[in-house]
Amino acid sequence: MRRMSGPATRALHDRLLASLASSPKREVARFLPGGRSLDLDTFERRILGAERRVVRVGTPSGRPTAVPDIGQLVLLSSRNIEPYLVAIATLWKRGFVPILADADLARAEIADLVRTFRPAFCLLDRRVDPEGGDAEDLGDSLTGLHAFIPARRGAARPVSGLLANGTVLHGDAAVVRLTSGSTGRPRGILATAGQLLADARHITSAVGIRPADTIVCAIPLGHAYGFGHVLMSLVLQGSRPILLEQPLPALLLEALSGPGPLVLTGTPYLFSLLLQAAGRKKLKGLRLCLSAGAPLPAELSRACKNRLGLPIRTFYGASECGGVSYDRSRDGILPDGCVGTFLPGVNVTVRAERGGEEGAGRLCVQSDVVALGYVPEGSPELSAGRFVTGDLGRIDAEGRLHLVGRADRMINVGGRKVNPAEIEAVLREVPGVRQDVVFGAPDRHRGQIVCACLVAARGVTREALLMACAPRLAQFKLPRRIEFVERIPVSPRGKTDRKSLLGLVARPPDAPARRPQSPRFTASPHTS
Repeated sequence: MRRMSGPATRALHDRLLASLASSPKREVARFLPGGRSLDLDTFERRILGAERRVVRVGTPSGRPTAVPDIGQLVLLSSRNIEPYLVAIATLWKRGFVPILADADLARAEIADLVRTFRPAFCLLDRRVDPEGGDAEDLGDSLTGLHAFIPARRGAARPVSGLLANGTVLHGDAAVVRLTSGSTGRPRGILATAGQLLADARHITSAVGIRPADTIVCAIPLGHAYGFGHVLMSLVLQGSRPILLEQPLPALLLEALSGPGPLVLTGTPYLFSLLLQAAGRKKLKGLRLCLSAGAPLPAELSRACKNRLGLPIRTFYGASECGGVSYDRSRDGILPDGCVGTFLPGVNVTVRAERGGEEGAGRLCVQSDVVALGYVPEGSPELSAGRFVTGDLGRIDAEGRLHLVGRADRMINVGGRKVNPAEIEAVLREVPGVRQDVVFGAPDRHRGQIVCACLVAARGVTREALLMACAPRLAQFKLPRRIEFVERIPVSPRGKTDRKSLLGLVARPPDAPARRPQSPRFTASPHTS
């Protein structure tokens, strides 16, 4: 088994502190609600304090102690709070490789990740610890987080980078991003420090994010969009963030009421909320609105331009390959589905699909940002600096990229990719459910919403289904529309008729007693 000669992640920690030191009088970050700020001296002290605790995780409980500096995995799942920045800087300094998990995962989802990736420990901001294992407080430096140490059978200490199927983590990995495989099981995307920094250079150059900018961030840092645009801009060049714990309109207005220059990173859904809440309020410090994670309607960008004096600029990327394209147009109003021109160093080709739209096909991305590969199981779609996406698109005569659909079944809920197979498996375990299919339906604000069509016994209700899903699935994965049918519609070839399914959810929902309306929930925004 290969042991690292030195922490591959240390370059990110050192670059972060060097960028901050270039303007030491500026706060590292500000946090809402509360308006707390983190200055550089306090940040460095907290990293030192956290370092002492992190390298001893497991000692008080009697579990095997984590071994730093050799590339062990640590699962990090937290909202945009102060200890998130301290934790990730500390992990990088000591050579741990963070697994960037969503902040809203349920207990069962955390347990699944622990089984798959075998992290040395987890850093969590809420009590969703799986069964079996110990929890530890982490002291003042990481107040708001606690450590969960999984139980390990027959092992004196955790083995560096060894996953559940025996795969050894690549020694140059600096982060592991999460996505779902075709079976609905989680898989990781390995990215190096060099790839993360190259992506940040591409993004800041193309978008025009400057060191003096303050980036207002209501999207989770653990997601590729927030991580690449906000956290890595801080690492690369010291662009300071205002981090919102929740994407609430009142917090957005508070953050945008301060002095500029301000850059707002959001999703179409967030910009819709902002325009509704802003009224006639002037946001004089705002100089750039950036949207990713879901298709941006031209109408919304135009409304933003009319109301705030600047359009919403759309950005397109993927967790596997970083940024791909950006809207550099003069007026900032693109046709629906258009995501601008390609970032520097990014080459995209279109691979025609049988029976597909003429001139369109699956997008194949090549750049120095494309991730190392997937774990635990690799895939030819992500290897050797090339990523074959699941997106269908075409390139027009002006070199602009237009997205026209998905080649697979993945559902894009505000930038978060949801695998229908995962939800179908949960629904099938509900007594009385005989058959089910989960799919995505278009939504103006979130890109898509999760819908489910079921054949079930008469005693099965929407409420019962959602109660079964809630403990096992993150909130953004819960179906917003559930339709009961006598049979799942199929095509003449015997395949599920997705056009008919979309027709079911396009009409107003029925509301008989056995089919109560699904409760409303707010989806958290995210990308790529």
